[in-house]
Amino acid sequence: MASRPLRTTPGIGLFAVFVFVLLAMPKLNIRLGPVPVYLIDLLILALILKALNLPAVRRRRMFSATLKTILFLALASEVIGVLTFDTLRDSLYMSIRTCLAFSVFFITGLMVRTPQDVSVILRAAVLGLLVTASLMILSSLPMTRPVVVDMVFSNSFLEPAAEGVGAQYGAGDSGVRGRTLVGVSILGASFINAAWPFAALLLRWPWQLGPLWRSLTLAACLLAPMGVVMSYSRGPILGSLLILLTVLFCGYKYVRRGILLPIAVSTSVILAVGISSQLFFFDRLTNRSQAILENPFQDERESERILAYIEPFQHLAEQPQFLVLGEGITVRYAETWVLPEQAGQATHATFAMAYYSYGMLAAILYGSLMLRALLVTGRLAKRKGSFTGVLSQSLLLSAVALLPWVAFGHAPVSTPRGAMLFFLVIGLISSLTNFSEAPRPVKTVKRRPHAQHRAPAFR
Repeated sequence: MASRPLRTTPGIGLFAVFVFVLLAMPKLNIRLGPVPVYLIDLLILALILKALNLPAVRRRRMFSATLKTILFLALASEVIGVLTFDTLRDSLYMSIRTCLAFSVFFITGLMVRTPQDVSVILRAAVLGLLVTASLMILSSLPMTRPVVVDMVFSNSFLEPAAEGVGAQYGAGDSGVRGRTLVGVSILGASFINAAWPFAALLLRWPWQLGPLWRSLTLAACLLAPMGVVMSYSRGPILGSLLILLTVLFCGYKYVRRGILLPIAVSTSVILAVGISSQLFFFDRLTNRSQAILENPFQDERESERILAYIEPFQHLAEQPQFLVLGEGITVRYAETWVLPEQAGQATHATFAMAYYSYGMLAAILYGSLMLRALLVTGRLAKRKGSFTGVLSQSLLLSAVALLPWVAFGHAPVSTPRGAMLFFLVIGLISSLTNFSEAPRPVKTVKRRPHAQHRAPAFR
């Protein structure tokens, strides 16, 4: 019995373009006077219009109530910020971008409905991963850095801080922390970690996939761990280690080839060249790791990561109104006459940033959202013989990779592109309920060449 052809949801191609731009060049923009207009925002607006014409999803969306609550608290906090700091124009602009970032979660649940939809998204993620990982590596190595800076990072429509990047990433004889069009090293490497499990899944995609895409996917998987390493950021490297440990302990066969093989290749290359080689910058990892172990409170870069979980509670005792609402995120970017409450405070964590921006309730909801995402994907990843189980393996690894970023970084709250990535992963996890009635591939009795398999069975 032949299985039915897989169909895609209308608009999934546009959604794939959004995924690629998010992972490769989310700061692509044109300026209308003093206001930058980002391509990714326009793509989200177009997706919203497209999603309005799609039939509603019958099943209840996971996490939707939590997302709506956080969004309400975020917008209400921006109103508090306007009344406190008189930042109406800036707050309005940031509120619009915040709404667009949150809408990524809801759009994802409406757009991703079939395995073929997932296939299209995975290919877009592979292309985005190739761009970001390649730029991280090329901007780190001394022999390629000047060319990449001149050809890529000097373009203000790709990188708004082009002048600063050019001055910082000049020629040199040794490796430095890489940079991408996503942003600084820690942000770019976190995006690489989140997309890597998607490429690992596509490498073992059970439906037909051409040799070109297999090659591109393998290249993306091989570049991913090296790109993370050349960020020389401890959080993303910890995220990669968590991916590795999860695969080793859980043995997820649909993603482990795309994880274990690249790590083995990257380790071999680094050992062959030599850890002490000038091509690398491992001294930074050694020095920063030593600093946090010996005296973490001596350096602000280390103490912030600890105080981010202590100071908010001390501040809440003095300012109990922060239990419900914060002062908004706009105060981080706008010039104000009144000193913000978060000024001089440790905010190097999503928890702390969410607290000062949206209040303690929102900060707790962010943490519960991350925990529930891990529990849901961990439970569903155990399902055998189903597409939901296969996809959950990849999404669990993405969520695991985001843990250090959420724990020790503030980008999921402080930057729209960081929030977009965070809500994309959460949205994909919530869309797992869309596949409970998806047609399961029929087992083949007779062995045939791979190219003839329209829908091989999950094994």
